[in-house]
Amino acid sequence: MDKLFSMRVFSRVAETGSFSGVAKDMDCSVGIVSRAVVSLEDGLRTRLLQRTTRRVSLTDSGARYYRKCKTILAEIDAADAEASDAATTPRGRLRVHAAPDLGLTQLMSTIVEYRRVHPQVTVDLKLLPGMPDLVQEQFDVSVLSAAALPDSGNAYRVVGRFQRVLVAAPAYLKRNAVESIGDLPMHALTRINAPFAHPCDWHAELASCAAAQAEAADQIVVNDAQALRVALLAGAGVSAMPHYFVADDIRAGRLVRLFPDYPLQGASVYAVYPSRQHVDAKIRTFVEFLSASLKEKFDAAPAISAPPLETQAVMA
Repeated sequence: MDKLFSMRVFSRVAETGSFSGVAKDMDCSVGIVSRAVVSLEDGLRTRLLQRTTRRVSLTDSGARYYRKCKTILAEIDAADAEASDAATTPRGRLRVHAAPDLGLTQLMSTIVEYRRVHPQVTVDLKLLPGMPDLVQEQFDVSVLSAAALPDSGNAYRVVGRFQRVLVAAPAYLKRNAVESIGDLPMHALTRINAPFAHPCDWHAELASCAAAQAEAADQIVVNDAQALRVALLAGAGVSAMPHYFVADDIRAGRLVRLFPDYPLQGASVYAVYPSRQHVDAKIRTFVEFLSASLKEKFDAAPAISAPPLETQAVMA
């Protein structure tokens, strides 16, 4: 017989002094109650209860065992309540991984807003390139942007979508005319080196373009979008960037958007977590909050229009 059940039965009998009363309270037969107590006594090789036709009382051993049972059962009940509460009430430490090239302004403001709503959650954010092994590295959620995710066996949810744009610095375009998509493979190209389909890695799309006959030659390969942006501003060449990353640069004239009508594949922000089964409340609410907040922030990002005519002149 299950020992935990037997301990609960014994404790109730010790408190009420009635086998039949416990059987009624626990919705079982008197025989089950009696066998539960006997199984404990047989296992312990000692009598816990004195039974007569008129009363039930604890032996000395039974009294000591009852006190221990109460402590153990209270601890188990508290553990059960805490674990069950984790599924409904966000609390505790939320370990979040994010790729450094994600829009940190959008992400950090979202985390601050989330904590205002859920102050019992402590967010522990680590910025690391790539996608970690969530279980081995003990992350609850990984937030990253990608054109597509590799098959990792993890659960995920798309929490944001954004457009990508081809950009280059005006200084580069003065030295190197870019008249058509087909010209791009002949120019100094920059790209991201990532273990998944990074939103800044656009060579596959360029290679599939019917107008692009020449093979693209990488001049600069980095693993961080912020470093790629710095290289572009310095005139390194042409690349595709998330619109939220370069919108201010385009509006200020530091970068020029190329071929705004060319349909680059869109990209998404993913929240990746270990399992869809019994998701902790802090993970579930964080992912839901991310989805609502990032959509609002990306939708509110400055619109990117084609470069002004005087800027376009350097491209021809």
